[in-house]
Amino acid sequence: MASQSEEKDLIGSILSDDEIKLVSTLCKRRKNLSLKSKEFNPEQHINYQDIHTSNASIISTGQVSQQKQRIFFHTQTSIEIQSQLSSALIQTSEQEFCGSADNFQQFDSIEKLQIKQKAKKHLTVQPLEYQHTQYQFKSDQSLDGKMQLSQMDLEQICGNQLINRKLQNALDGNDCNQKRLIFCQVEKICVKAAKDMFGNYTVQKLFDVADYDQKFKLYSLLISHILELSKNQYACRVVQKMIEFVKGSPEQIESFFKTLYPYIYQLLNDVNGNYVLLSCFEILDKSALLFIIPQIEECIPILSKQTYGCRLIQKVLELYSYEITQRILDILISIAYQLCYQEFGNYIIQYLLKSGPQKERLIICQIIQENFEKLSINKFGSNTVEKYIDLMGPSQIIKNLCTKSNDQFVFYNLSIHPFGNYVIKKVLISGDPSVHYLKQLLKQHPDLIQQIKNSEFGQRVGLILDTV
Repeated sequence: MASQSEEKDLIGSILSDDEIKLVSTLCKRRKNLSLKSKEFNPEQHINYQDIHTSNASIISTGQVSQQKQRIFFHTQTSIEIQSQLSSALIQTSEQEFCGSADNFQQFDSIEKLQIKQKAKKHLTVQPLEYQHTQYQFKSDQSLDGKMQLSQMDLEQICGNQLINRKLQNALDGNDCNQKRLIFCQVEKICVKAAKDMFGNYTVQKLFDVADYDQKFKLYSLLISHILELSKNQYACRVVQKMIEFVKGSPEQIESFFKTLYPYIYQLLNDVNGNYVLLSCFEILDKSALLFIIPQIEECIPILSKQTYGCRLIQKVLELYSYEITQRILDILISIAYQLCYQEFGNYIIQYLLKSGPQKERLIICQIIQENFEKLSINKFGSNTVEKYIDLMGPSQIIKNLCTKSNDQFVFYNLSIHPFGNYVIKKVLISGDPSVHYLKQLLKQHPDLIQQIKNSEFGQRVGLILDTV
């Protein structure tokens, strides 16, 4: 690279006095600007076909060497790039000169160069849809309360996370005009926005902050699409807000269930639909929901396998008396053994162990005792065994631990198992007097204790054994 003195000598040998003054002025302004060198490479971006020739722009170079031409070309091009970053420099850019391999020419316009430079930045900085600074979300906008919403903001509700954050912050503010504008736009696309990954939050926010008339209008537009919204993973959250809206009005509750009733069975068989029905039981008066229980009874095996379905069953058992839920309990007990092994069904069994009627609790305890080892080595079954130990104590299963299975003590088999070791730890820290019988057995087999300590999953069991 040439030094600054060499560049000045070269420019002085080629340009006139007026041109030298122009370059000097530009260089001074250049000191206040910054541009990373890696963002622009003149050799890659200059298109010689875009350089127009004219009698006024061609300067003869005589015997100037190829190296001096290249140095001047890079220097002058750098000045052109800096001129893009300041409105003052843009006004003078048409007076600058650019050199090529054989001559130096003047750009008629810098628009093409600006487009190339912007395109390169956009590829590495942000997606094309967020290029315009007018539509970028800035954190300080949400702090000073002076957010400005453009029409483009309002039109980009669906699929745009930043715009939705901006709209939600505006709804939290006190600008009634902005709230009205947002509502008018959401009103037009409320169904689409409710099903959108980001737009649903804006719709929910409107149900929180809008006035009653706006909420009622929005509710009226959405209620006719209740099945479609309830089965959507995003819109089901909006339906929950709709349920909260009708909560205080018996007439609206009746109208809501009249619309919902034909779709109850479809919602019970859908994971998102279960969430909507669960919200009904959590928010509304239980006396208004009795009509759903017979349909729940028919769907117990399906509901017990779903994340919100199992919670729905537990909520019904929690809210209603034994007389109303007896058939549900009978169905659950008939499949209790299978539920112990299920990802979500085991939570129903745990609930019954803790809060179920005495008759059902005894039946479940018997199932666990008879299938203790099998349940303990299952990922979900071990959860039910641990719950059993917490509530009932280990006294009824100590004998199981001291028996042999596959020519080895059950205690040892579980201690070295990835799930069974949790059951053993629960037994040892329970503090139940019956654990003393197990300790006496272990003292007779020190080799087993050492093998447990050396195993991958038995190490923690070994640490507990050293302390008890």
